[in-house]
Order: sequence, then C-alpha cells, then structure tokens
Amino acid sequence: MSSFHNDQAAGLRRIMEGPKPRIVSLLSASAGNELPRILSNLAASLQQHGSDALIVHAAEGSADSLRQYQLTGLPTLADVANGKHARAKAIRQTTQGYSTANLIPAHLCGRPLQHQLAQQLGFMVNALAGQHEIVLVEATLNDANQLPLAMLNDGEILIQLDRKPASIQHAYRLIKQLYGELGTRPFGILVNGANEIEAQAVFNNIDGVARRYLRLNLDYVGHIPADEHLLRASKLGRSVIDAFPMAAVSQALNALAARLDYRRQASALATASYS
Repeated sequence: MSSFHNDQAAGLRRIMEGPKPRIVSLLSASAGNELPRILSNLAASLQQHGSDALIVHAAEGSADSLRQYQLTGLPTLADVANGKHARAKAIRQTTQGYSTANLIPAHLCGRPLQHQLAQQLGFMVNALAGQHEIVLVEATLNDANQLPLAMLNDGEILIQLDRKPASIQHAYRLIKQLYGELGTRPFGILVNGANEIEAQAVFNNIDGVARRYLRLNLDYVGHIPADEHLLRASKLGRSVIDAFPMAAVSQALNALAARLDYRRQASALATASYS
C-alpha cells in the first residue's frame, strides 16, 4: 500500500511541475466541416473550466472554418514570421474566451514549408504554448506525409473520424502515413457522430487492424455524439456547452476536455492519492 501511494505521489509531482502546456494535433478523416466545430467547442469547454486554450489552424480550411474559429481577416503566423505584421495582430481572443491563430496561408497548406519559415513558426508556436495550458492544432499532412511543423511530432496526435467506411479507411491511411514517418508511438482516436457503444465499435475495428498489420496500439480518447444542439449553438454564435449545457454533446465535450486537461488530471490524482 505504501508503494502504491508513493507511486501516486510521484505521478502527482510530475504532473504539477509546470506549467506544462499540452500541444495536441488533430487530423480529420471525415468529410465536411466537423472538426472546426468540434475543436471550437472543445476549446470553449477547456476555457470554461479554467484552462487557457489556443487553437492553431494549420490545415486547408474553407471560409466556414475560418468563421468557426473567428479568424476571418486575420494575418497568419507566417505573415508575422515574414515581418509583415506584429504577432499580436495574428492572435484573436474569441467571444468564448479561448484564443485562435492561423498558421499559414491557404496556398502553403499541403506542401513542406521552407526550412527557415518552418523553424521560425516552430519557435513561435512553442512561445505561444508557453502562454497557454493547452494548444489544439487542426492539422493536415503535407505531400511528404508530415505534419506542418516538426515540433508537432513531440506532442499528442489524434485522428478524428466517423462511422462511415470511407472515414475509417481514411483514418487508417493517415495512421499508416504517420507510422511511416514517426514509427511506433501513441495515436489517439476520436469518433464523432456516434454514441459510446458505436464509437467503441469503430475504435475496436481500426485498433484491431492497426495491431495486426502495424503492431501499433491506438488510444481511445472519446466520442462526440450526433446532436442537433451543436449546430443550433453554432447558429446562435455560442458554444454548445454555454447554450445547451445539459445536451449529450456538451457532456461528451466536457469529458474530452477533462481528459486533455492536465490540471484536472492532477486534481483527480491528488484526490485518489489521499482517499
């Protein structure tokens, strides 16, 4: 029993040594505009629970995506790196309290960045991460099957998919591409448009294939149910946890936020160690 409590105390000390910002890159294997809506509401949940969140948009995005992140009209961080704007001009605090930034202009998405620009952007994102508890990066792989910045390889990487066969196949291709570049390492799976049982079935499917053919274990990080409240809140210009806090999707987003929030993990571990 003493060893158990000592291990918990050591884990608590590691978590509380800080600040320890978390950088989480999310790649979508779904068609449509689901990930920006999920990320903006996830950031709102983190913010509401006291963790300062930043979303970095680093993917090919539509005008709807930019509006969802409240990035319309903002210069990119690449513009800042090129001396065209001050960094403060490229960061926006949204009406839900979290901050947003656009990494690169649309014409650079999908292509490997020049070394100097990539290095400058890496330093910039690291600096921004030091000012926030958690950074959520909407990313896509470039033509070389790499994340837009090498420093993102050191953070967490999650794949968002739905129950459609095409989405599951796309998610597995992304995992294979990441595995080819990064080797064996954890990848998280987030299933949207599904209840808990459905999401677990999707996860078990893709996890089984990854184990069999890549000797790779995946992590189930949560699910986002199909819920009309998400779209209704978006039309109101509010987060779903603010507009409809008791909705099923709000509960799922809060559970996902708690899983990603190291401070709430520390609190839970502290409670367990003294119980």
